[in-house]
Amino acid sequence: MNKEALEERYPEGIPKDLEEGVSFFQQLSTKRGVKSVRLMSNFEKDLEQSIRLKTNVYKGTIVQVATTYQLSEVDRAWFHPELTKARSLYKGAYEGGLTDKIGEINSNIGSYSTYRVDELGGQQMSHFTIVDTASKLSNVTTDHWIASGSTMKSVYSDYKINKTDGKTLQTHSQALRDELGGSKSILDTEYVSLYKGANSYHFYNHAIKCSGNALVLQSSLMGYSKVSRKGDIAADSMLGFMDINKLSKEHRNRVYNDCKWGSESLVNTRVMRLGEFVKGEAYRMVKGFFSPNTLHFDAETTLKLTPTKNNIPEGVSCDEYAKQDIIPLSLDEEEVQKLLKHHWKELISEKYMASGKFLLPRDIVQKSLI
Repeated sequence: MNKEALEERYPEGIPKDLEEGVSFFQQLSTKRGVKSVRLMSNFEKDLEQSIRLKTNVYKGTIVQVATTYQLSEVDRAWFHPELTKARSLYKGAYEGGLTDKIGEINSNIGSYSTYRVDELGGQQMSHFTIVDTASKLSNVTTDHWIASGSTMKSVYSDYKINKTDGKTLQTHSQALRDELGGSKSILDTEYVSLYKGANSYHFYNHAIKCSGNALVLQSSLMGYSKVSRKGDIAADSMLGFMDINKLSKEHRNRVYNDCKWGSESLVNTRVMRLGEFVKGEAYRMVKGFFSPNTLHFDAETTLKLTPTKNNIPEGVSCDEYAKQDIIPLSLDEEEVQKLLKHHWKELISEKYMASGKFLLPRDIVQKSLI
């Protein structure tokens, strides 16, 4: 297994929270039919897809397998459900509309600007639209391949050759991006894709097979960098989450005024990731529309990404919970027990308490206390 890029990003040692994933891919590299595994610098657990699928899903990998390799449930870890995901660049600022057609998780469309200095030292600004999404057929199709134990040869045929409504899965994705961009793209960067080798297939998961120019995501707020080189490169340079309450008022205004998503929740894990600078021509995000990422996140993440009621920018719409500093959470049994251990008096309704005694329905007493 090749993890040189990951070790280069973390010269002091690979973070502990990545160790489980590194170990999994080390084991995968020894599996029959797996020819090579490469971990890119952006290797990490895909939090949103892991929650959606209730299993560990990773990104930032290139896996080479034999043509006869059969997919199974264990391969969800690297065979990312958004095959066909790509980003396309279009001339002109985004004019709005069609936002319901982008993916529901970690996709976006928006206006971006670049700056150049002319021969007289003047600044010239150009405006572009970037669409970053996959075909909505991808999730259903990848589920089918895994459930049916498809071979990589048949997967490749479905992806590149077989047609639905006159289009392959790959061209469905391109057509969607062109529809959203309103014209023919001037640069396309696939980063969840499948390539055919001499006697094998290479699955690029949030990795780019670059033959010239490619768009690399720095972060949602920073925008993209157009990288000009050949070879395999990481599709993004994103890091962990920002703490929304530690940001300046100006930065919180940028989060909630320049970024929109189809939900009244103030939490958006795509928007609120930190990023690192990537050398290249910068495409700065001006206005963006993002997937709602409507999922149930853990308490630590939710608390970190939810502004206190005093830190909600004026005029920003949100749900009633946020206005009252209430945090909605989905808790498992262990977490509920931990919560009740310390706060049961505040949390149990007066309907079930009187004069220091519990007022319990008979069936609950019989089932739980005898």
